[in-house]
Amino acid sequence: MNKKEFFLPKGTTGRRHDVFILHIQGLILIVVLILALMASIGILGRTAITELVNRTGLLDSGAQLYSVMSGDIYMEGTPATAEKGNNIYKTVMGIWSVFGYLAAFITLGATILMLVLMRKRINKILEDPSPLEEPVRVKKGAYVWLGFLLGAYGGHLFALKKKKAWIYLGLGIVGMWIPLFFLYTSGISFADAFLACFMDKDWDGYIELDYYPYWI
Repeated sequence: MNKKEFFLPKGTTGRRHDVFILHIQGLILIVVLILALMASIGILGRTAITELVNRTGLLDSGAQLYSVMSGDIYMEGTPATAEKGNNIYKTVMGIWSVFGYLAAFITLGATILMLVLMRKRINKILEDPSPLEEPVRVKKGAYVWLGFLLGAYGGHLFALKKKKAWIYLGLGIVGMWIPLFFLYTSGISFADAFLACFMDKDWDGYIELDYYPYWI
């Protein structure tokens, strides 16, 4: 492989530069989505703990929690201890709730923002009048669905019949243990599939796109 296949040449403008930006945005979007997922899991975790406490009475008055944290032995008829434990529990749950919902709303807003920015970048790519450098015809439906569902494993690249697909497959598999690789292939493939969504197909269901051989 020559250098062209690894890095976008400095000073490149036009369609390929816009695809480069789109790929960067795709990577950012995946990071945001992962944060959104973590925030959602946190909210679900808080809800599950609250339900467990309410239904089982594990912290009926809050005294048990306080006793465990302070190392004291819980005894009936200790209202001051019970009140302290209850206050600790409410404070922890309150902070957890605020940060959880705050993170969820922020990541939701960031997700919408990234999708809007990606859509604008796609418009620039589609409106570029310059000829394609490495045109490839592919079935739109297969390319889009493979990109969204199996793109992390090079699915959409297999549709293009490119050797790079095997590299993505390897990165995707390794990414099951090293998330950074999975994040990379997911972000790039999402950007590729999202771009293809807005490309017009011909009567046979094919689209023609410019194959992008670089890593980002």
